[in-house]
Amino acid sequence: MSNEPDFWVLTALEPPFSLRNERGQLEGYLIELVQGILAEADIQQEILAGPWERLIQEAQDKPNVLVFPLARTPEREKEFHWVLPLTSNVYGVLGVPVDDTPIRSFAGVNAVVPIGVLGSDFRHKVLLAENVNEVMPYDDYDTAVSDLRAGKLGSMFFSDAGLRYFCFKQSADCSHIKLLYQYDTLTSYIALSKNSDAKHIAIFNTAAQRFLKSDKFSQIQQSWLLKLQEQGPFKLHIKNGVLNLW
Repeated sequence: MSNEPDFWVLTALEPPFSLRNERGQLEGYLIELVQGILAEADIQQEILAGPWERLIQEAQDKPNVLVFPLARTPEREKEFHWVLPLTSNVYGVLGVPVDDTPIRSFAGVNAVVPIGVLGSDFRHKVLLAENVNEVMPYDDYDTAVSDLRAGKLGSMFFSDAGLRYFCFKQSADCSHIKLLYQYDTLTSYIALSKNSDAKHIAIFNTAAQRFLKSDKFSQIQQSWLLKLQEQGPFKLHIKNGVLNLW
């Protein structure tokens, strides 16, 4: 478009860390952090939300695209400029144990299919690459967790923190759902598209580091730590500025 801005800020909704409130406005821990960094960088740009597939495509096709929260995986390492770590989470396959035999690889996951996953998420691609049977992509976590609870899914490729949040939101007891196979602990970042110009990279990197050391950053973290603990049985702690979800 002829009036396209020089800088895009894109996010995928990751409740409860980024979501739309009842007025349709974006809010959450990650939203406030990125808004704080944008203000520090003196960049006035609206944060736009969309599906992951669209966000990744935009970041690959255009320069000066800021995307968050993006899991830093080996496959993505050279595709983005990694600005600032935001959260760290344990990802794996969650479900009701069928017996006492531990699952030690994705080959064993075929014992707990169908497996739900967010469509176009990196975990969806991992399941396809590992040739896991009966992979069922979803448009949202809420529906996937409901189907897991109802027995329509044998398992879900997600995080324990995410599962506990949606079970709490649905007023459901999910204590019988366990982590069956731990895939990895990954950190999500604010990232810039690889072909971003040096000016934007320098401005945003500098602003992010300044904001990380500011009182405002500490205030946001402490405020949201309390709010998140009220929204579910989360195990949360902050280390070196990163919100760890275990």
